[in-house]
Amino acid sequence: MRLGHEHELDAPLDAVWAHFMDLRRIGRCFPGARVTQVDGDDFVGEVRATLGPLSMWFDGTGSMTERDADAGHARLAATGRERHGLGRATIDITLRLHPLGDGNRTRADLVTDLVFLGFPMDFGAGLVQRASDPVIERFLSCMATPGPVDDAGPDDDGGALDLVRSATDLLGSFRRRRR
Repeated sequence: MRLGHEHELDAPLDAVWAHFMDLRRIGRCFPGARVTQVDGDDFVGEVRATLGPLSMWFDGTGSMTERDADAGHARLAATGRERHGLGRATIDITLRLHPLGDGNRTRADLVTDLVFLGFPMDFGAGLVQRASDPVIERFLSCMATPGPVDDAGPDDDGGALDLVRSATDLLGSFRRRRR
């Protein structure tokens, strides 16, 4: 499934680019993720997602496969396996950054190719796109935040990627639109 996100960030392109090149920061900013090891452009990490009372842990590896600072273009690829199950996931993220206005703002375009095998949910691409919007918005806002980012890690229950909350936020947005 292919997901697309575009957001305007309150940070200059150089700062956002530097944050995206920090693989540990990417892990700290993405809900439920933690990068545990970095070796050059390669990393090892984990993602925790909750579905109500069910917690799923994915262990994986990935690489920054493309970097072009002049063009503001980067690509990251990762694969993971569910720690206590048969689920597998692959993700390929393409980032394009564009300066806006006087250069103090940046537009970030993310295209994510995502494949889940054996995942316990079978959502349609449209639902996943809409449910992922608030998660990606939080991630991108964190990537635009100056300075270091807290590393609470996935042991913090508040840090897990809460799939029910994302779906509930999505359903609530449908109700608000009807009024």
